[in-house]
Amino acid sequence: MDSLAYHGPIAPAPVVSLALQRALQSWGGLLESLPVAISACDLDGYLVQYNRRAAELWGQSPPIGDREYRFSGAYEPSGAPLSPSDAPMAELLRTGRPVRDRELLLERPDGGRITILANLDPLLDARGKLVGGVSCFQDITERKAAEERLRAHEQWYRDLLDALPAAIYTTDAEGRITFCNRAAEALAGRQPSLGSDEWCVTWRLYSADGTPLAHENCPMAVALREGKPVREVEKIVERPDGTRIPVIPYPTPLRDASGAIVGAVNMLVDITERKRAEEQKTLLLRELAHRVNNTFAVILAMAQQSLRTAPSPQVFSEAFTGRLQALAKAHNLLLDGEWAGADLGDLARSQAGVFCPADSDRLTIAGPPAKLGPTQVIAFGLVLHELATNACKHGALSVDTGRVELGWDVRREDGADHLHLTWTERHGPAVAPPSRQGLGSRLIARGLPDAAIDWRFEPDGVVCTIDLPLEAGRPTNGMARLPSVDGGHATANGLAG
Repeated sequence: MDSLAYHGPIAPAPVVSLALQRALQSWGGLLESLPVAISACDLDGYLVQYNRRAAELWGQSPPIGDREYRFSGAYEPSGAPLSPSDAPMAELLRTGRPVRDRELLLERPDGGRITILANLDPLLDARGKLVGGVSCFQDITERKAAEERLRAHEQWYRDLLDALPAAIYTTDAEGRITFCNRAAEALAGRQPSLGSDEWCVTWRLYSADGTPLAHENCPMAVALREGKPVREVEKIVERPDGTRIPVIPYPTPLRDASGAIVGAVNMLVDITERKRAEEQKTLLLRELAHRVNNTFAVILAMAQQSLRTAPSPQVFSEAFTGRLQALAKAHNLLLDGEWAGADLGDLARSQAGVFCPADSDRLTIAGPPAKLGPTQVIAFGLVLHELATNACKHGALSVDTGRVELGWDVRREDGADHLHLTWTERHGPAVAPPSRQGLGSRLIARGLPDAAIDWRFEPDGVVCTIDLPLEAGRPTNGMARLPSVDGGHATANGLAG
């Protein structure tokens, strides 16, 4: 067993010194009534007395004074064998000082092991001389198992909290950080010092308006101070690298069975994406309102121009409907491209291509990929519609022999991509310069203010050349402004009058 002694009457005088015998006699029958195990040893560490509870824990009743039993049968809590010289009783007899709260594993004859908690005191004679030692030990196997279950349960919860993507940390009742999961460390950009850092895991803290906030006034401190959760209070945390993150903390006090606060738990919810989404929503609503207003302005301009030049309601209806459909097609292309622009080839085929059968060679559309910006898509869409409409009514497409060639190329000039587009009508009726500027000319001149436009009225058809820098990649966000087609207010993403 360990250094602890065994059961039986006090050994006879030749075995036990008279002083030790007198010390043990005073115990009387009290030992047998105690719920804890008691044993006594002489100066040499041999067993001289023990009670029934000791025998029960040992699983045997060894003979008193047997020289075979001395500081044996015990193991360290880790399971390593305990050498006789390190046994608690050996330590007591060597030093003469009590041994307190020593945990050991005790092996029984059947091979089973129990955990005991031993406390040992010296036995002294009337003159204060050490004559032996007494050991009091109790079975704490169930308690240790319960502690181990508690540790395992606590570790399970810690592992669970550590695995959660939400930033979570805990404090004691004084606000000292006791636990911080990986998500909280990632959010804070630092590893807090457990047991010393207080209230908050972050480097610095600010109110939602950017005002510095002391840690002792943070939501966690308020929750502990007032004894109630804090909810829906937006804050800003700052990492050591200066990065700032908007968060909503959810500190909640933790109480024991009596209701006393023993600590608190806090979850920090990163609302960066939510704030970004709110800003984007506001921007999109403003942009939508702007685009709707501009679209109405464009429609109004087209209606006014169509009405002004139409000789009859029928002509007005046809002209206005065609222009409205051209505007709708340009908008659809922009929507397909998430309003980032559209390819000129797609735009040309959607606008001018409808005026000739798909298998016809009367209209040729050719050119490399050329990305137009949003404002250019709207303007070019209406321009191409007007050119094609003019060609069908008065130009090359109004006769069977006429042809139209629409071609372009893209060149790098002065550090920017420039579009060179040519609309050429051939074999059509004789043309002459118009007496007044039509809608097509106004759309080009005012809808594409950066463009250089050249009109040539050849004998068998008009030739229009447009040269302008491409605006693809320019972040207009629907806010670019263009002059109106007949002197009205400037508009965005379209033309108005």
